[in-house]
Amino acid sequence: MTTIAAQDQDLASVMKNDGVAKANTHSSINRIFNRLEDIKKEMGEPSWSVRLIYTDMMSAVMICQKPGESNRTHYHANEDEWWVVMEGELEWDVDGHGSYHAKKDDIIFVPRQVIHNIRTAGDQPSIRLAIGKPDVNHIFVEDHVF
Repeated sequence: MTTIAAQDQDLASVMKNDGVAKANTHSSINRIFNRLEDIKKEMGEPSWSVRLIYTDMMSAVMICQKPGESNRTHYHANEDEWWVVMEGELEWDVDGHGSYHAKKDDIIFVPRQVIHNIRTAGDQPSIRLAIGKPDVNHIFVEDHVF
C-alpha cells in the first residue's frame, strides 16, 4: 500500500531532503548564458543542484547526484515534468509505464499524477536538467512498489 509521507514545494527543502546538500537557488537564476563546465566548477563535488531558470511560467533546475543516490518517490498533482540527461546514467521508475535506463542526451517525460523515482546508476555522478512549472508541489509517497 502506498502512503503519503509529506508535501513540499520549496526547492531547497526538496533538494536537502533528497540528500542534495548544496542547493544554489540565487546567483545562477535567469543568467542569459550558462555553460555546464562552468557550473560544475562553481558547484564542486556532487551532490548539488542549481536553479537556472525561474519565471512565472517555467523553471529549470540542474541536479547532480552521486552513484546510487536517489530522490524520494513522489508525484505532482497538477504539473507535468521532464528532464534532459546531461551526464552519467539514471534509472527512472515511472508508475504504470515501467523502468527506464537513461544516459546523456536522453529526454524523459512524466505526466502529472504519475508516481516516479529517479536514481543515479553506474559508477559516475549524473547530471540532469529538470524542466517544469515553478514551485511545483512534490507529494512524497512511502512503500510504493513499481
